Amino acid sequence: MNRPELEGHRRKLEDALAAVFRTATATNHHDPAVLSTSGLGGCTRCAAYQLAHTTPTNDHSHQEHRASHLGQAVHDWVLPRLAAQLGHNLTLVEHDVTLTARGLQIPGRLDLFTLAIGDGLLVDLKTHGYDQGDDGDEPSRARLLQVYGYAMALRLMGYVIQAVAVLPMSRIHGGTSGVWIGEFGSKQEALVDARVRDLLRHAKAPAFAPRDAHRGPGLDLTCDFCPFMSMCWPGAEPAQAAEVRTDADIVAHALGYAEAAVQERQWKREKLYHLAALGRTRPGRYEANGFEVEVRTFPGGKRLHQSRAKELLKENNLPVPVTTDKDSRRALVHRRPPT
Repeated sequence: MNRPELEGHRRKLEDALAAVFRTATATNHHDPAVLSTSGLGGCTRCAAYQLAHTTPTNDHSHQEHRASHLGQAVHDWVLPRLAAQLGHNLTLVEHDVTLTARGLQIPGRLDLFTLAIGDGLLVDLKTHGYDQGDDGDEPSRARLLQVYGYAMALRLMGYVIQAVAVLPMSRIHGGTSGVWIGEFGSKQEALVDARVRDLLRHAKAPAFAPRDAHRGPGLDLTCDFCPFMSMCWPGAEPAQAAEVRTDADIVAHALGYAEAAVQERQWKREKLYHLAALGRTRPGRYEANGFEVEVRTFPGGKRLHQSRAKELLKENNLPVPVTTDKDSRRALVHRRPPT
């Protein structure tokens, strides 16, 4: 079989795989115009548009959303088995609920609720693609509002629930190092109620609702997949079109870039310093000051010796392969002399 035929087979396989994810997106498409419990703690402006019954401007149902579907596959495999391990007491797995708050009916689907632990425990499985989870720190406000919304809906259905858990799981190796458990009571219900109240207030003028520090399409995944992207960021293709309009905008971004570059250099030196200090540490587990650290040894891998490769190419009268980068910008910051 020749190379063109193999390449054709490869393309056919890649196209089929892409079609699998696109079909899954279309099949599991949720109404982007409806606020769900999962969006309760999300972008305020997006939620305000939804509560104002705004027609979405962007359709993402044709896209692949691979991370989302792979995360759902993990849910489908793990949750029933986790429920079975916890025992035969009442357990709800991927159960539809409705949060009733301030006249709203907010739909959602919780991951797992069980009476096998304590007086009722709600577990939210959070899959992620990076190599490490949070080290037991409290989850973000957005995540907690979502989980509290599920728990509040369960209470309204008559279930007793006094604790919630967030279970982060890496899609890379299945690690769950950041399991977090907290209580659920009237204080947490008040947080949900306050959030719904604020969203209803912003729904009166959604175009002026805060974006919650989201930076726009091309700079923020939340904005990339927002159903109201074109309305929220008009003309933002690319996002910089909405970020830079005046000389003051240019100066502000240049200063931000310069400050971040300094911090990056400092953190890189700091990282190399600590890495060097651990260079001869014996592999194993160490505990101190409330932390547990595992030191591992990874075998050294081979990488291209670029300078030697260039020398060999020149010695054999072969051109050095180069590519042309797209145009980029650099900002040199100068302080104006006093007048």
